[in-house]
Amino acid sequence: MKLLHLLPNKTRLFSHFSLVTAAGLLALSGCGNGVDLQTLPTYPEDFQRTYFDAQNHLFKGDFDLAYTGFLACLELQPEEASLRFDLAKIDLERERFDAAMDHLNAACEADKNNRWYREYRAKAALPLLQFDDALADLTFVQDQRPGDLDWTLQWSLDLADAGAPEQALRLCEHYESLAPGDPEILLQKLYFLELLEAYEEIYEGLESAVIQHPDVPEFKMQWAQMLQATGQSELAMKVLKALAEEDPANGMVQLELAQLYTEFDDIERAQIALANAFASEEVYAEEKHDILVQYLQIIALSEANPQVGMDESILNALEELLDIALNRHPDYVPIRMVAADFEQSRGNAAKAQEHLQRAVKINPGNRLAWSNLIAIEANSGKVERMAQHALDAMERFPLDVEFALMTGMAHLDLKDYPTSVDALERGLGLLVDDPELEARIAAMLGDALHALEEDDRAAQAYERSLLLNPDNAMVLNNHAYYLALSGEGLERALECSTRALELSPSSANLMDTHAWVLYKLGRFAEAQDYITQALISSAESGPAFFEHDGDIRAAMGDQEGAINSWKRALEMGGDAKSLTPKIQQK
Repeated sequence: MKLLHLLPNKTRLFSHFSLVTAAGLLALSGCGNGVDLQTLPTYPEDFQRTYFDAQNHLFKGDFDLAYTGFLACLELQPEEASLRFDLAKIDLERERFDAAMDHLNAACEADKNNRWYREYRAKAALPLLQFDDALADLTFVQDQRPGDLDWTLQWSLDLADAGAPEQALRLCEHYESLAPGDPEILLQKLYFLELLEAYEEIYEGLESAVIQHPDVPEFKMQWAQMLQATGQSELAMKVLKALAEEDPANGMVQLELAQLYTEFDDIERAQIALANAFASEEVYAEEKHDILVQYLQIIALSEANPQVGMDESILNALEELLDIALNRHPDYVPIRMVAADFEQSRGNAAKAQEHLQRAVKINPGNRLAWSNLIAIEANSGKVERMAQHALDAMERFPLDVEFALMTGMAHLDLKDYPTSVDALERGLGLLVDDPELEARIAAMLGDALHALEEDDRAAQAYERSLLLNPDNAMVLNNHAYYLALSGEGLERALECSTRALELSPSSANLMDTHAWVLYKLGRFAEAQDYITQALISSAESGPAFFEHDGDIRAAMGDQEGAINSWKRALEMGGDAKSLTPKIQQK
Protein backbone atom coordinates (compact mmCIF):
# COMPACT_ATOMS: atom_id res chain seq x y z
CA MET A 1 0.00 0.00 0.00
CA LYS A 2 1.33 3.44 -0.92
CA LEU A 3 -0.25 6.75 -0.05
CA LEU A 4 0.30 9.74 -2.29
CA HIS A 5 1.41 13.21 -1.28
CA LEU A 6 1.75 12.20 2.36
CA LEU A 7 4.93 14.14 3.11
CA PRO A 8 4.49 17.90 3.56
CA ASN A 9 6.81 20.00 1.47
CA LYS A 10 9.27 21.44 3.99
CA THR A 11 12.40 23.43 3.41
CA ARG A 12 15.59 22.42 5.18
CA LEU A 13 16.20 24.95 7.92
CA PHE A 14 19.81 24.34 8.66
CA SER A 15 22.73 22.34 7.41
CA HIS A 16 23.99 19.49 9.52
CA PHE A 17 27.61 20.36 9.37
CA SER A 18 27.77 24.14 9.10
CA LEU A 19 30.74 25.45 11.02
CA VAL A 20 30.15 28.16 13.60
CA THR A 21 33.02 30.56 14.02
CA ALA A 22 33.44 32.58 17.16
CA ALA A 23 34.81 36.03 17.75
CA GLY A 24 37.24 36.09 20.60
CA LEU A 25 37.22 33.93 23.68
CA LEU A 26 33.46 34.21 24.20
CA ALA A 27 33.14 31.00 22.16
CA LEU A 28 35.26 29.20 24.71
CA SER A 29 32.59 29.56 27.31
CA GLY A 30 30.04 27.57 25.32
CA CYS A 31 27.42 30.14 26.38
CA GLY A 32 25.08 32.29 24.42
CA ASN A 33 24.07 35.90 24.93
CA GLY A 34 24.29 37.47 28.36
CA VAL A 35 27.75 36.19 29.26
CA ASP A 36 29.24 37.81 32.38
CA LEU A 37 32.68 38.79 31.19
CA GLN A 38 33.91 39.01 34.77
CA THR A 39 33.25 35.33 35.30
CA LEU A 40 35.28 34.22 32.28
CA PRO A 41 38.60 32.59 33.07
CA THR A 42 41.82 34.30 32.12
CA TYR A 43 44.05 32.31 29.78
CA PRO A 44 47.79 32.63 29.20
CA GLU A 45 48.93 34.77 26.32
CA ASP A 46 50.37 31.83 24.33
CA PHE A 47 47.03 30.04 24.58
CA GLN A 48 45.11 33.09 23.43
CA ARG A 49 47.46 33.63 20.49
CA THR A 50 47.17 29.98 19.42
CA TYR A 51 43.39 30.03 19.77
CA PHE A 52 42.91 33.19 17.75
CA ASP A 53 45.20 31.79 15.03
CA ALA A 54 43.08 28.62 14.90
CA GLN A 55 39.86 30.63 14.66
CA ASN A 56 41.39 32.70 11.87
CA HIS A 57 42.29 29.55 9.93
CA LEU A 58 38.78 28.24 10.50
CA PHE A 59 37.28 31.45 9.17
CA LYS A 60 39.42 31.13 6.02
CA GLY A 61 38.34 27.53 5.52
CA ASP A 62 41.77 26.06 6.24
CA PHE A 63 40.47 23.21 8.37
CA ASP A 64 43.76 21.36 8.74
CA LEU A 65 45.59 24.31 10.28
CA ALA A 66 42.56 25.18 12.38
CA TYR A 67 42.37 21.63 13.69
CA THR A 68 46.09 21.60 14.53
CA GLY A 69 45.68 24.89 16.35
CA PHE A 70 42.74 23.68 18.44
CA LEU A 71 44.66 20.51 19.34
CA ALA A 72 47.55 22.68 20.53
CA CYS A 73 45.08 24.69 22.62
CA LEU A 74 43.70 21.48 24.09
CA GLU A 75 47.16 20.46 25.24
CA LEU A 76 47.46 23.78 27.01
CA GLN A 77 43.92 23.65 28.50
CA PRO A 78 42.79 19.98 28.51
CA GLU A 79 39.72 20.71 30.63
CA GLU A 80 38.24 23.27 28.24
CA ALA A 81 35.17 21.50 26.79
CA SER A 82 34.53 24.12 24.10
CA LEU A 83 37.81 23.16 22.41
CA ARG A 84 36.44 19.64 22.06
CA PHE A 85 33.37 21.22 20.45
CA ASP A 86 35.50 23.17 17.96
CA LEU A 87 37.41 20.04 17.02
CA ALA A 88 34.20 18.03 16.67
CA LYS A 89 32.69 20.56 14.27
CA ILE A 90 35.70 20.22 11.98
CA ASP A 91 35.54 16.44 12.25
CA LEU A 92 31.89 16.54 11.24
CA GLU A 93 32.70 18.75 8.29
CA ARG A 94 35.37 16.27 7.22
CA GLU A 95 33.03 13.31 7.88
CA ARG A 96 35.33 11.92 10.57
CA PHE A 97 32.40 10.83 12.65
CA ASP A 98 34.18 8.56 15.14
CA ALA A 99 36.65 11.33 16.04
CA ALA A 100 33.79 13.83 16.30
CA MET A 101 31.93 11.49 18.63
CA ASP A 102 34.97 11.09 20.89
CA HIS A 103 35.34 14.86 21.23
CA LEU A 104 31.63 15.41 21.80
CA ASN A 105 31.41 12.68 24.41
CA ALA A 106 34.22 14.39 26.28
CA ALA A 107 32.52 17.79 25.92
CA CYS A 108 29.17 16.45 27.12
CA GLU A 109 30.83 14.72 30.06
CA ALA A 110 32.34 18.04 31.09
CA ASP A 111 29.09 19.98 30.52
CA LYS A 112 26.08 17.66 30.56
CA ASN A 113 23.48 20.42 30.18
CA ASN A 114 24.98 22.16 27.14
CA ARG A 115 22.33 21.85 24.43
CA TRP A 116 24.78 22.63 21.61
CA TYR A 117 27.09 19.81 22.60
CA ARG A 118 24.14 17.43 22.82
CA GLU A 119 22.68 18.46 19.47
CA TYR A 120 25.99 18.13 17.68
CA ARG A 121 26.50 14.75 19.28
CA ALA A 122 23.22 13.72 17.67
CA LYS A 123 24.63 14.85 14.33
CA ALA A 124 27.63 12.62 14.82
CA ALA A 125 25.46 9.72 15.94
CA LEU A 126 23.36 9.52 12.75
CA PRO A 127 26.10 8.40 10.33
CA LEU A 128 27.34 6.01 13.04
CA LEU A 129 23.82 4.50 13.16
CA GLN A 130 23.53 5.24 16.86
CA PHE A 131 19.90 6.25 16.49
CA ASP A 132 18.66 5.74 20.04
CA ASP A 133 21.57 7.78 21.36
CA ALA A 134 20.76 10.52 18.86
CA LEU A 135 17.11 10.49 19.93
CA ALA A 136 18.10 10.79 23.58
CA ASP A 137 20.18 13.89 22.88
CA LEU A 138 17.51 15.41 20.66
CA THR A 139 14.72 14.97 23.18
CA PHE A 140 16.98 16.63 25.75
CA VAL A 141 17.38 19.61 23.42
CA GLN A 142 13.67 19.52 22.57
CA ASP A 143 12.80 19.86 26.24
CA GLN A 144 14.72 23.15 26.23
CA ARG A 145 12.86 24.51 23.18
CA PRO A 146 9.24 23.22 23.42
CA GLY A 147 7.01 24.22 20.53
CA ASP A 148 9.88 24.73 18.05
CA LEU A 149 8.07 23.11 15.14
CA ASP A 150 10.57 23.80 12.40
CA TRP A 151 13.41 22.34 14.44
CA THR A 152 11.43 19.19 15.13
CA LEU A 153 10.27 18.77 11.55
CA GLN A 154 13.81 19.11 10.28
CA TRP A 155 15.40 16.79 12.79
CA SER A 156 12.72 14.14 12.36
CA LEU A 157 13.30 14.20 8.59
CA ASP A 158 17.02 13.88 9.18
CA LEU A 159 16.45 10.84 11.37
CA ALA A 160 14.22 9.25 8.74
CA ASP A 161 16.69 10.00 5.96
CA ALA A 162 19.42 8.34 8.03
CA GLY A 163 17.32 5.16 8.26
CA ALA A 164 15.60 5.73 11.58
CA PRO A 165 11.89 6.38 10.91
CA GLU A 166 10.93 4.86 14.27
CA GLN A 167 13.10 7.36 16.16
CA ALA A 168 11.80 10.13 13.90
CA LEU A 169 8.26 9.19 14.90
CA ARG A 170 9.19 9.18 18.60
CA LEU A 171 10.72 12.66 18.27
CA CYS A 172 7.45 13.93 16.81
CA GLU A 173 5.50 12.25 19.60
CA HIS A 174 7.73 13.92 22.18
CA TYR A 175 7.00 17.26 20.51
CA GLU A 176 3.28 16.55 20.83
CA SER A 177 3.70 15.84 24.53
CA LEU A 178 5.22 19.31 24.93
CA ALA A 179 3.02 21.23 22.46
CA PRO A 180 -0.09 19.23 21.51
CA GLY A 181 -2.60 20.03 18.80
CA ASP A 182 -0.37 21.00 15.85
CA PRO A 183 -1.73 19.51 12.60
CA GLU A 184 1.61 19.79 10.81
CA ILE A 185 3.35 17.48 13.25
CA LEU A 186 0.54 15.00 12.71
CA LEU A 187 1.17 15.04 8.97
CA GLN A 188 4.83 14.39 9.67
CA LYS A 189 3.93 11.45 11.92
CA LEU A 190 1.74 9.97 9.19
CA TYR A 191 4.66 10.09 6.81
CA PHE A 192 6.88 8.18 9.20
CA LEU A 193 4.11 5.66 9.87
CA GLU A 194 3.98 5.08 6.14
CA LEU A 195 7.72 4.46 6.06
CA LEU A 196 7.16 1.93 8.85
CA GLU A 197 4.24 0.40 6.90
CA ALA A 198 2.04 0.87 9.95
CA TYR A 199 -1.11 1.22 7.87
CA GLU A 200 -3.56 0.41 10.64
CA GLU A 201 -2.14 3.25 12.71
CA ILE A 202 -2.25 5.54 9.66
CA TYR A 203 -5.91 4.67 9.15
CA GLU A 204 -6.78 5.40 12.76
CA GLY A 205 -4.66 8.56 12.79
CA LEU A 206 -6.25 9.97 9.66
CA GLU A 207 -9.77 9.16 10.83
CA SER A 208 -9.05 11.00 14.05
CA ALA A 209 -7.31 13.90 12.29
CA VAL A 210 -10.27 14.54 9.99
CA ILE A 211 -12.50 14.89 13.07
CA GLN A 212 -10.03 16.94 15.11
CA HIS A 213 -8.95 19.24 12.25
CA PRO A 214 -11.96 19.66 9.93
CA ASP A 215 -10.46 22.85 8.47
CA VAL A 216 -7.26 21.17 7.28
CA PRO A 217 -7.92 19.87 3.73
CA GLU A 218 -4.68 17.87 3.71
CA PHE A 219 -6.13 15.41 6.19
CA LYS A 220 -9.25 14.90 4.10
CA MET A 221 -7.04 14.35 1.08
CA GLN A 222 -4.99 11.74 2.89
CA TRP A 223 -8.16 10.18 4.26
CA ALA A 224 -9.58 9.86 0.75
CA GLN A 225 -6.33 8.28 -0.45
CA MET A 226 -6.40 5.82 2.44
CA LEU A 227 -10.03 4.93 1.72
CA GLN A 228 -9.17 4.31 -1.91
CA ALA A 229 -6.13 2.23 -0.97
CA THR A 230 -8.30 0.08 1.30
CA GLY A 231 -10.96 -0.56 -1.33
CA GLN A 232 -13.45 2.06 -0.17
CA SER A 233 -13.46 3.99 -3.43
CA GLU A 234 -17.09 5.16 -3.24
CA LEU A 235 -16.54 6.71 0.17
CA ALA A 236 -13.29 8.23 -1.10
CA MET A 237 -15.25 9.77 -3.98
CA LYS A 238 -17.68 11.41 -1.54
CA VAL A 239 -14.83 12.91 0.46
CA LEU A 240 -13.10 14.25 -2.65
CA LYS A 241 -16.29 15.68 -4.14
CA ALA A 242 -16.91 17.52 -0.89
CA LEU A 243 -13.37 18.89 -1.01
CA ALA A 244 -13.85 19.97 -4.62
CA GLU A 245 -17.02 21.85 -3.68
CA GLU A 246 -15.16 23.62 -0.88
CA ASP A 247 -12.23 24.53 -3.13
CA PRO A 248 -12.90 23.97 -6.87
CA ALA A 249 -9.43 25.31 -7.82
CA ASN A 250 -7.57 22.74 -5.69
CA GLY A 251 -5.54 20.95 -8.32
CA MET A 252 -4.47 18.07 -6.05
CA VAL A 253 -8.12 17.27 -5.33
CA GLN A 254 -8.89 17.34 -9.04
CA LEU A 255 -5.97 15.01 -9.70
CA GLU A 256 -7.28 12.49 -7.16
CA LEU A 257 -10.78 12.82 -8.61
CA ALA A 258 -9.44 12.08 -12.08
CA GLN A 259 -7.86 8.90 -10.76
CA LEU A 260 -11.09 7.77 -9.13
CA TYR A 261 -13.22 8.61 -12.16
CA THR A 262 -10.87 6.49 -14.23
CA GLU A 263 -11.29 3.65 -11.76
CA PHE A 264 -15.07 3.94 -12.25
CA ASP A 265 -14.64 4.05 -16.07
CA ASP A 266 -16.10 7.56 -16.18
CA ILE A 267 -13.57 8.75 -18.72
CA GLU A 268 -15.39 11.97 -19.60
CA ARG A 269 -15.42 13.20 -16.00
CA ALA A 270 -11.85 11.95 -15.51
CA GLN A 271 -10.71 14.09 -18.42
CA ILE A 272 -12.53 17.15 -17.07
CA ALA A 273 -10.94 16.70 -13.65
CA LEU A 274 -7.54 16.13 -15.21
CA ALA A 275 -7.87 19.31 -17.27
CA ASN A 276 -8.77 21.21 -14.09
CA ALA A 277 -5.72 19.74 -12.36
CA PHE A 278 -3.47 20.76 -15.25
CA ALA A 279 -4.78 24.32 -15.06
CA SER A 280 -3.83 24.50 -11.38
CA GLU A 281 -0.55 25.84 -10.08
CA GLU A 282 -0.80 23.46 -7.13
CA VAL A 283 0.02 20.52 -9.38
CA TYR A 284 3.71 20.67 -10.18
CA ALA A 285 4.95 20.68 -13.76
CA GLU A 286 6.82 17.45 -13.00
CA GLU A 287 3.58 15.65 -12.17
CA LYS A 288 1.90 16.95 -15.30
CA HIS A 289 4.87 15.79 -17.35
CA ASP A 290 4.64 12.28 -15.90
CA ILE A 291 0.93 12.07 -16.80
CA LEU A 292 1.61 13.28 -20.34
CA VAL A 293 4.30 10.63 -20.74
CA GLN A 294 1.77 7.97 -19.71
CA TYR A 295 -0.55 9.19 -22.48
CA LEU A 296 2.32 8.96 -24.97
CA GLN A 297 3.03 5.41 -23.87
CA ILE A 298 -0.62 4.44 -24.37
CA ILE A 299 -0.52 5.91 -27.88
CA ALA A 300 2.74 4.10 -28.66
CA LEU A 301 1.25 0.77 -27.53
CA SER A 302 -1.80 1.36 -29.71
CA GLU A 303 0.36 2.14 -32.72
CA ALA A 304 2.39 -1.00 -32.07
CA ASN A 305 -0.84 -3.06 -32.20
CA PRO A 306 -2.77 -1.88 -35.28
CA GLN A 307 -5.47 -4.52 -34.76
CA VAL A 308 -6.47 -2.73 -31.56
CA GLY A 309 -6.81 0.60 -33.30
CA MET A 310 -6.22 4.11 -32.05
CA ASP A 311 -8.78 5.69 -29.76
CA GLU A 312 -9.17 9.24 -31.04
CA SER A 313 -10.35 10.35 -27.61
CA ILE A 314 -6.89 9.56 -26.24
CA LEU A 315 -5.27 11.72 -28.89
CA ASN A 316 -7.72 14.54 -28.25
CA ALA A 317 -7.22 14.28 -24.49
CA LEU A 318 -3.45 14.43 -24.80
CA GLU A 319 -3.66 17.39 -27.16
CA GLU A 320 -5.92 19.26 -24.73
CA LEU A 321 -3.68 18.53 -21.75
CA LEU A 322 -0.59 19.55 -23.68
CA ASP A 323 -2.16 22.89 -24.57
CA ILE A 324 -3.05 23.55 -20.94
CA ALA A 325 0.36 22.46 -19.66
CA LEU A 326 2.25 24.55 -22.20
CA ASN A 327 0.12 27.57 -21.39
CA ARG A 328 0.76 27.12 -17.66
CA HIS A 329 4.43 26.10 -17.96
CA PRO A 330 5.71 27.51 -21.28
CA ASP A 331 9.36 27.25 -20.29
CA TYR A 332 9.33 23.79 -18.73
CA VAL A 333 11.48 21.87 -21.18
CA PRO A 334 10.34 18.29 -20.39
CA ILE A 335 6.78 19.22 -21.39
CA ARG A 336 8.13 20.80 -24.58
CA MET A 337 9.86 17.49 -25.29
CA VAL A 338 6.60 15.57 -24.85
CA ALA A 339 4.85 18.01 -27.18
CA ALA A 340 7.58 17.48 -29.78
CA ASP A 341 7.24 13.70 -29.51
CA PHE A 342 3.48 13.95 -29.89
CA GLU A 343 3.65 16.21 -32.95
CA GLN A 344 6.27 14.00 -34.53
CA SER A 345 4.12 10.91 -33.98
CA ARG A 346 1.30 12.74 -35.78
CA GLY A 347 3.60 13.54 -38.70
CA ASN A 348 3.81 17.23 -37.83
CA ALA A 349 7.57 17.60 -38.15
CA ALA A 350 7.42 21.40 -38.40
CA LYS A 351 5.56 21.76 -35.10
CA ALA A 352 7.90 19.25 -33.45
CA GLN A 353 10.84 21.36 -34.59
CA GLU A 354 9.24 24.49 -33.15
CA HIS A 355 8.94 22.86 -29.73
CA LEU A 356 12.50 21.57 -29.82
CA GLN A 357 13.90 24.90 -30.96
CA ARG A 358 12.11 26.51 -28.04
CA ALA A 359 13.51 23.81 -25.75
CA VAL A 360 17.15 24.39 -26.73
CA LYS A 361 16.65 28.14 -26.44
CA ILE A 362 15.26 27.77 -22.91
CA ASN A 363 17.87 25.24 -21.87
CA PRO A 364 20.85 25.08 -24.22
CA GLY A 365 22.37 22.39 -22.03
CA ASN A 366 19.63 19.88 -22.76
CA ARG A 367 21.43 17.33 -24.89
CA LEU A 368 18.36 15.26 -25.76
CA ALA A 369 16.54 18.30 -27.14
CA TRP A 370 19.47 19.04 -29.46
CA SER A 371 19.69 15.42 -30.55
CA ASN A 372 15.97 15.16 -31.32
CA LEU A 373 15.96 18.49 -33.15
CA ILE A 374 18.86 17.47 -35.39
CA ALA A 375 17.32 14.05 -36.05
CA ILE A 376 13.99 15.58 -37.13
CA GLU A 377 15.75 18.01 -39.46
CA ALA A 378 17.76 15.15 -40.93
CA ASN A 379 14.61 13.11 -41.56
CA SER A 380 12.88 16.15 -43.03
CA GLY A 381 15.71 16.80 -45.49
CA LYS A 382 16.44 20.23 -44.02
CA VAL A 383 20.16 19.77 -44.38
CA GLU A 384 21.18 23.41 -43.96
CA ARG A 385 19.32 23.79 -40.66
CA MET A 386 20.59 20.40 -39.56
CA ALA A 387 24.14 21.42 -40.38
CA GLN A 388 23.90 24.63 -38.36
CA HIS A 389 22.23 23.04 -35.35
CA ALA A 390 24.63 20.10 -35.40
CA LEU A 391 27.56 22.50 -35.46
CA ASP A 392 26.05 24.51 -32.58
CA ALA A 393 25.51 21.30 -30.60
CA MET A 394 29.04 20.07 -31.30
CA GLU A 395 30.49 23.34 -30.01
CA ARG A 396 28.29 23.13 -26.91
CA PHE A 397 29.05 19.43 -26.32
CA PRO A 398 32.62 19.10 -27.60
CA LEU A 399 33.04 15.58 -26.21
CA ASP A 400 29.88 14.17 -27.79
CA VAL A 401 30.53 11.78 -30.68
CA GLU A 402 26.97 11.93 -32.01
CA PHE A 403 27.06 15.67 -32.64
CA ALA A 404 30.45 15.42 -34.30
CA LEU A 405 29.07 12.70 -36.57
CA MET A 406 25.91 14.67 -37.43
CA THR A 407 27.98 17.78 -38.14
CA GLY A 408 30.30 15.84 -40.42
CA MET A 409 27.41 14.17 -42.22
CA ALA A 410 25.42 17.37 -42.78
CA HIS A 411 28.37 19.41 -44.00
CA LEU A 412 29.41 16.56 -46.29
CA ASP A 413 25.97 16.76 -47.91
CA LEU A 414 26.39 20.53 -48.25
CA LYS A 415 29.82 20.01 -49.84
CA ASP A 416 31.44 21.96 -47.02
CA TYR A 417 34.25 19.45 -46.96
CA PRO A 418 36.73 21.21 -44.62
CA THR A 419 34.10 21.52 -41.86
CA SER A 420 33.03 17.94 -42.48
CA VAL A 421 36.61 16.65 -42.19
CA ASP A 422 37.22 18.59 -38.97
CA ALA A 423 34.04 17.24 -37.37
CA LEU A 424 34.58 13.64 -38.48
CA GLU A 425 38.17 13.62 -37.30
CA ARG A 426 36.99 14.99 -33.94
CA GLY A 427 34.42 12.20 -33.77
CA LEU A 428 37.05 9.55 -34.43
CA GLY A 429 39.21 11.03 -31.71
CA LEU A 430 36.37 10.80 -29.20
CA LEU A 431 35.41 7.20 -29.89
CA VAL A 432 36.01 4.52 -27.30
CA ASP A 433 35.46 0.87 -28.22
CA ASP A 434 32.72 1.31 -30.83
CA PRO A 435 34.04 -0.35 -34.00
CA GLU A 436 30.73 -0.10 -35.85
CA LEU A 437 30.48 3.64 -35.44
CA GLU A 438 34.19 4.08 -36.06
CA ALA A 439 33.84 2.27 -39.39
CA ARG A 440 30.92 4.50 -40.33
CA ILE A 441 32.70 7.74 -39.49
CA ALA A 442 35.92 6.65 -41.21
CA ALA A 443 33.97 5.88 -44.39
CA MET A 444 32.43 9.36 -44.46
CA LEU A 445 35.81 10.86 -43.72
CA GLY A 446 37.17 9.05 -46.78
CA ASP A 447 34.43 10.62 -48.94
CA ALA A 448 35.14 14.12 -47.61
CA LEU A 449 38.90 13.78 -48.03
CA HIS A 450 38.50 12.52 -51.59
CA ALA A 451 36.36 15.56 -52.38
CA LEU A 452 39.28 17.69 -51.14
CA GLU A 453 41.56 15.68 -53.45
CA GLU A 454 43.50 14.34 -50.49
CA ASP A 455 43.63 10.88 -52.04
CA ASP A 456 46.22 9.33 -49.77
CA ARG A 457 44.38 10.33 -46.59
CA ALA A 458 41.09 9.28 -48.17
CA ALA A 459 42.52 5.83 -48.94
CA GLN A 460 43.74 5.52 -45.34
CA ALA A 461 40.28 6.40 -44.03
CA TYR A 462 38.60 3.82 -46.27
CA GLU A 463 41.08 1.14 -45.21
CA ARG A 464 40.40 1.98 -41.57
CA SER A 465 36.71 1.56 -42.19
CA LEU A 466 37.14 -1.73 -44.02
CA LEU A 467 39.44 -3.08 -41.34
CA LEU A 468 36.57 -2.74 -38.89
CA ASN A 469 33.81 -3.72 -41.31
CA PRO A 470 35.26 -5.54 -44.33
CA ASP A 471 31.88 -6.37 -45.83
CA ASN A 472 30.44 -2.90 -46.28
CA ALA A 473 29.63 -2.94 -49.99
CA MET A 474 29.27 0.83 -50.29
CA VAL A 475 32.67 1.55 -48.72
CA LEU A 476 34.28 -1.18 -50.83
CA ASN A 477 32.74 0.39 -53.91
CA ASN A 478 33.81 3.96 -53.09
CA HIS A 479 37.33 2.89 -52.20
CA ALA A 480 37.67 0.89 -55.40
CA TYR A 481 36.31 3.68 -57.57
CA TYR A 482 38.54 6.39 -56.14
CA LEU A 483 41.63 4.16 -56.35
CA ALA A 484 40.80 3.55 -59.99
CA LEU A 485 40.40 7.27 -60.63
CA SER A 486 43.83 7.94 -59.16
CA GLY A 487 45.34 5.07 -61.11
CA GLU A 488 47.13 3.84 -57.96
CA GLY A 489 46.49 0.64 -56.05
CA LEU A 490 44.55 -0.92 -58.90
CA GLU A 491 44.97 -4.48 -57.63
CA ARG A 492 43.53 -3.39 -54.27
CA ALA A 493 40.76 -1.61 -56.17
CA LEU A 494 39.95 -4.88 -57.98
CA GLU A 495 39.81 -6.77 -54.67
CA CYS A 496 37.37 -4.23 -53.28
CA SER A 497 35.10 -4.05 -56.32
CA THR A 498 35.05 -7.84 -56.64
CA ARG A 499 34.06 -8.26 -52.98
CA ALA A 500 31.44 -5.53 -53.27
CA LEU A 501 29.81 -7.37 -56.19
CA GLU A 502 29.86 -10.62 -54.24
CA LEU A 503 27.94 -8.88 -51.48
CA SER A 504 25.48 -7.13 -53.81
CA PRO A 505 25.59 -8.79 -57.25
CA SER A 506 22.54 -6.99 -58.66
CA SER A 507 23.73 -3.44 -57.98
CA ALA A 508 24.24 -1.47 -61.20
CA ASN A 509 26.49 1.03 -59.40
CA LEU A 510 28.80 -1.74 -58.24
CA MET A 511 28.88 -3.21 -61.76
CA ASP A 512 29.87 0.20 -63.12
CA THR A 513 32.69 0.54 -60.59
CA HIS A 514 33.95 -2.96 -61.31
CA ALA A 515 33.90 -2.22 -65.03
CA TRP A 516 35.87 0.96 -64.46
CA VAL A 517 38.50 -0.84 -62.37
CA LEU A 518 38.87 -3.51 -65.10
CA TYR A 519 39.19 -0.75 -67.70
CA LYS A 520 41.99 0.87 -65.70
CA LEU A 521 43.72 -2.51 -65.54
CA GLY A 522 43.46 -2.83 -69.33
CA ARG A 523 41.01 -5.73 -69.20
CA PHE A 524 38.68 -4.07 -71.70
CA ALA A 525 36.57 -7.06 -72.75
CA GLU A 526 35.67 -7.89 -69.15
CA ALA A 527 35.03 -4.23 -68.50
CA GLN A 528 32.65 -4.12 -71.48
CA ASP A 529 30.67 -7.07 -70.12
CA TYR A 530 30.15 -5.41 -66.72
CA ILE A 531 29.30 -1.94 -68.05
CA THR A 532 26.77 -3.50 -70.39
CA GLN A 533 25.21 -5.37 -67.47
CA ALA A 534 25.11 -2.13 -65.52
CA LEU A 535 23.32 -0.29 -68.33
CA ILE A 536 20.80 -3.12 -68.72
CA SER A 537 20.21 -3.52 -64.98
CA SER A 538 19.68 0.13 -64.21
CA ALA A 539 16.43 1.80 -65.22
CA GLU A 540 17.93 5.15 -64.39
CA SER A 541 21.48 4.90 -65.67
CA GLY A 542 23.34 8.13 -65.01
CA PRO A 543 25.69 9.98 -67.35
CA ALA A 544 28.72 8.36 -65.67
CA PHE A 545 27.60 4.93 -66.88
CA PHE A 546 27.46 6.10 -70.50
CA GLU A 547 30.75 7.98 -70.26
CA HIS A 548 32.44 4.85 -68.93
CA ASP A 549 30.81 2.82 -71.68
CA GLY A 550 32.19 5.28 -74.24
CA ASP A 551 35.70 5.13 -72.75
CA ILE A 552 35.69 1.32 -72.78
CA ARG A 553 34.36 1.19 -76.35
CA ALA A 554 37.02 3.64 -77.47
CA ALA A 555 39.71 1.51 -75.86
CA MET A 556 38.37 -1.50 -77.81
CA GLY A 557 38.39 0.42 -81.11
CA ASP A 558 34.64 1.03 -81.38
CA GLN A 559 34.91 4.77 -81.98
CA GLU A 560 31.43 5.24 -83.36
CA GLY A 561 29.87 3.43 -80.38
CA ALA A 562 32.05 5.42 -78.05
CA ILE A 563 30.91 8.75 -79.49
CA ASN A 564 27.27 7.71 -79.26
CA SER A 565 27.68 6.83 -75.59
CA TRP A 566 29.53 10.07 -74.87
CA LYS A 567 26.80 12.09 -76.60
CA ARG A 568 24.19 10.28 -74.53
CA ALA A 569 26.12 11.10 -71.40
CA LEU A 570 26.30 14.78 -72.40
CA GLU A 571 22.54 14.87 -73.06
CA MET A 572 21.96 13.47 -69.59
CA GLY A 573 23.88 16.28 -67.95
CA GLY A 574 27.37 14.81 -67.89
CA ASP A 575 30.52 16.90 -67.50
CA ALA A 576 30.87 18.89 -70.72
CA LYS A 577 34.54 19.70 -70.08
CA SER A 578 35.33 16.01 -70.05
CA LEU A 579 32.89 14.81 -72.71
CA THR A 580 33.15 17.51 -75.43
CA PRO A 581 36.82 16.87 -76.30
CA LYS A 582 36.09 13.15 -76.52
CA ILE A 583 33.15 13.67 -78.86
CA GLN A 584 35.06 16.08 -81.09
CA GLN A 585 38.12 13.88 -81.49
CA LYS A 586 38.59 12.20 -84.84
